[in-house]
Amino acid sequence: MSTKTESRPGEGSSKVKSNARSVQTKKDDSIMGTNDSSIVSKRSVSRLYFPQEPDFYQPFVQKYARRNPLINRGYWLRMHAIEQVVRQFLEADKDKPRVVVNLGCGYDPLPFQFWHRYPSLCQNATFVDVDYSQLIEKKVDRMLTDCLTRDSLLKTHLRPSQQPVYLRSDNYAAIGCDLRNLDTLENILKEEFQVTSVSALFVAEVSLTYMPVADSDAILRWGSTLSDDEAQFCLLEQFLPQGDRHPFARTMLQHFNKLQTPIQAVKQYPSLHDQIERFKAAKWPTLSIARNLWDLFLDDDFTPPQLRRSLDAVEPFDEWEEFALFAGHYFLILSTNYALGSTKPAIYCEATSGSVDTNPEAAVQQVVLTSHDPPAGPSPTPRRFGASFALGSDTVFVHGGQGVQRRLDSVDVLVRQSHKADIQPQPVPLARICHTITAINTTEALLVGGRTSPAQALSDCWYLQGDAWRQVEELTPARFRHSAVNVCVPSLSPSRDSEGNSVLIFGGKTGPADVLGAWSLWRPNHGWTNVPVVGPGPTARFGAALSTLPLSHHKGLVVGGMDADGTIRSDVWEWTLSVAPELQLQFVEHTNELTHGAKGTAYARLGASLLPQGDSLLLIGGVSKKEVLGLPDDFLLISCGMTIHIEKPRVNIAGDIWPLLVGFSAVSVSRDEIVVAGGGAVIFSMGSFWNHGLLSITRYMPEPVVPALWSVTVHHAEKSEQVLPIDAPRLAQSPRRLKAKAKSHGKNRRKEDVRRRPAVSRVRIHSPEDFVEILASSKPVILDGLDIGPCTSLWTLDYLKEKIGPERDTVIHECSSSRMTFTTKNFTYVKKPFGDFIDNIKNGGHTYLRAASSNQPNKLPTKLEDDFPTIASDFRIPFELSFIQTKYHSSPLRISGPVSLWLHYDVLANILCQVTGSKTLTLFPPSDVSHLSFPPGSSSSNIDASKPTHPSTHPHTADLSPGDVLFIPPMWAHSATPEQGHSVAVNVFFRNLESGYAAGRDVYGNRDLAAYENGRRDVERIVKGFKGVPRDMARFYLERLAGEIVDKAIGDGQEEQQVG
Repeated sequence: MSTKTESRPGEGSSKVKSNARSVQTKKDDSIMGTNDSSIVSKRSVSRLYFPQEPDFYQPFVQKYARRNPLINRGYWLRMHAIEQVVRQFLEADKDKPRVVVNLGCGYDPLPFQFWHRYPSLCQNATFVDVDYSQLIEKKVDRMLTDCLTRDSLLKTHLRPSQQPVYLRSDNYAAIGCDLRNLDTLENILKEEFQVTSVSALFVAEVSLTYMPVADSDAILRWGSTLSDDEAQFCLLEQFLPQGDRHPFARTMLQHFNKLQTPIQAVKQYPSLHDQIERFKAAKWPTLSIARNLWDLFLDDDFTPPQLRRSLDAVEPFDEWEEFALFAGHYFLILSTNYALGSTKPAIYCEATSGSVDTNPEAAVQQVVLTSHDPPAGPSPTPRRFGASFALGSDTVFVHGGQGVQRRLDSVDVLVRQSHKADIQPQPVPLARICHTITAINTTEALLVGGRTSPAQALSDCWYLQGDAWRQVEELTPARFRHSAVNVCVPSLSPSRDSEGNSVLIFGGKTGPADVLGAWSLWRPNHGWTNVPVVGPGPTARFGAALSTLPLSHHKGLVVGGMDADGTIRSDVWEWTLSVAPELQLQFVEHTNELTHGAKGTAYARLGASLLPQGDSLLLIGGVSKKEVLGLPDDFLLISCGMTIHIEKPRVNIAGDIWPLLVGFSAVSVSRDEIVVAGGGAVIFSMGSFWNHGLLSITRYMPEPVVPALWSVTVHHAEKSEQVLPIDAPRLAQSPRRLKAKAKSHGKNRRKEDVRRRPAVSRVRIHSPEDFVEILASSKPVILDGLDIGPCTSLWTLDYLKEKIGPERDTVIHECSSSRMTFTTKNFTYVKKPFGDFIDNIKNGGHTYLRAASSNQPNKLPTKLEDDFPTIASDFRIPFELSFIQTKYHSSPLRISGPVSLWLHYDVLANILCQVTGSKTLTLFPPSDVSHLSFPPGSSSSNIDASKPTHPSTHPHTADLSPGDVLFIPPMWAHSATPEQGHSVAVNVFFRNLESGYAAGRDVYGNRDLAAYENGRRDVERIVKGFKGVPRDMARFYLERLAGEIVDKAIGDGQEEQQVG
């Protein structure tokens, strides 16, 4: 698109005009840069969600990068929304000529997708791509040089064209034109397509919002007047449903400002209502769609339930709250130029508000929201999806959840400053999220389930008595996002009212797509009992709000939650737990009997908390069925009498705060006070937001009593060994536990030496930029919490044997001892069927596979997708490591029995992705090279790294469990030892240098740099230069030269900083 501006006499010097053009050019370049990022994400969606389709994004994205599930789901929804609008436009009258004009198209391959999916609808349709001239020129060039897109275009009968029409056929055109030059664009459309006499659909997907508002408004007005026939305008972009102070909106705006591509339209049209009025002012008489994307996702007509359900089969997904926040900040408007009196019906009407309609004359209760930051000492740990429980009114415990860098095993103990905690439970159970902890009385509590990843639910349960956790009977199937409440089981004995306090559990998820509907009861002296439901009751769901009624411990309500179809439930059920004639639950549905504020569905939420407060129940936070909630809308009071009455309380906010009430945990500490800890969200690809401090929600009193402030004590598992489940799989064991086990049972190692070795740090990253920073530090780290695919649960030895094929010939290492040595070759290379190799592994054989290329093992590096295609889709490089995709070299599969790999270094940077089993690595920094006995020109050493090494070395240990990803920088020497019977890993190598690598083949990623290879030849030449010189003199000069080289290497004398 041209960015030149017309020059006018008297407007200033040429230098000023040049500077103005330069500023505009930079802005345009930044806007075009947003296309580069979005098209990579769309290709990720295309490859995952449409695997049977041709990859129409490949010509525009050279290196495939798999995005994380949240970004994939968000872009899938954007793509789905546009597809629905275009498809319905083409279906309306498919025999009539129609034109689809994509304004600011970028590299989007929309025409190719429609030609493939809906060929009959496209026979009389022409797709027109419009964008900057330089972008369109590149797009056309890539389309014509790629066989797939070129062949598709040839079928549409290409014809000659002249710029700014860069490509023209019977069904397609690519126009390079600045959208600010509407006269030029209009002339082209009239001349090429007779647009004034055909039906036209203008599509603008997150493109106009980067333009000055006056320019984008002009485009909307222009579109409404261009066609004498039917015209439609589809606009999809961001908006601010709760203003620019909402935590998601604030983070989103900061992100785009940082990219120097501020979104402009939200400044003048922040709300959906403002956008509707904008279209009316632009002379569009009818809006057939005006809704946010979250609302459209949950609309069964726009996104059918079976389609929503099918998404969960593509990849594990559990970021529902973050997805709802993202989709709730994007809208879709479809306007038409025919009047309401037309016979053409609206496709979907504008959504009604989901907020509760309360009676303004009714007496409205008030709640007070106060933020507490401890005046001294530590603050509460930022965490999402943890679990909190109160032991009395003065002590609250918050356990687990997702922290800034990893899943947490720590406990925050919140204590009133006027009170001293009598219980500080240590040690603590395994790190997890989405679990529940329910207080049974003032000294006891029960922890149930949770997960490590969406595909790894936990079934273990822990009973807190006094200051110690004890594992009790597990609850099967494993589950997370279930609901829990403390109940009293009625007693059949006339001498007592109840059998004591118990914990009632409902629903939850046991996997990415498996939702539970059963009810279970845990009693301290009985363990778990499945509770039968008599009559109708709530359907299976997760994330529902569950509570007892204020004056009862065996009756309560269950509200909201999400079912397996991705529908947020709008039903309200009252439950009663009874023991006559046997333990059972009975339900009464009140959905159609709600009074006052029940006109809307704001009570239909996912991830909300329901807690007694006063004589009512307070519904807090979560995401609603229709729209993003504002802070006052986060709270609803539910009163239970003869009917269920819902109203929105008046929320008095103490101070300038706006917490994000998703992923939080809440607990009642008294009849009048609720404490909220943690919470926040990943803001799509734009950053993260964390709630800080803690919140107190109190009932408003005319003469309020201010509760005493809270202080915080943080208890980490590192201070006391973590409690692990009995017979826990290796996946569940902490690195600390693994290390202790290795010390106790490992052979051929000295305990004192191993104990002194520092551990490689564990970190959690959230973006590719975070990994680039780690790469620049050139220090090993264990990356925790990344998604490497379902391989961690699928790749058992039997599964690999079946998928790869038991008869496939494989070259492996066979060794007679438990440690392989490369320089003395105490192993042999053996070709044998893969099934025999696996059987040998099962029998404890000292055997090892480092996969090689199946085609040319001596010439080509191995790649999982080429050499093991039957299992390649199980493994993925996480989105956060997408930098690797652009520098990708190889991805060898490693399967090892109980045998240690020799000490070696790699010249290429790499990540070791532990899939199954566990493994301990010993690593040495590059500065230790002179003490590690590497023979000249070799990258392998015979040193036994598990034993004490030279006192000047700096060994580090890395304990890997399934799902861990170890970044190994170049030249960090390392050896590896499985800590159980076998280990399976994928090792991904990549080039992190722009230059310097040796020319020619590098099959294994350890060929030394060109400078070193050349230097070794120079050494030989230098040594030969002293031929005939007395030995002592030659040594004198050679040592001086060696010293000079060392001095050059050290530089200013500062030694390389070691990992601490």
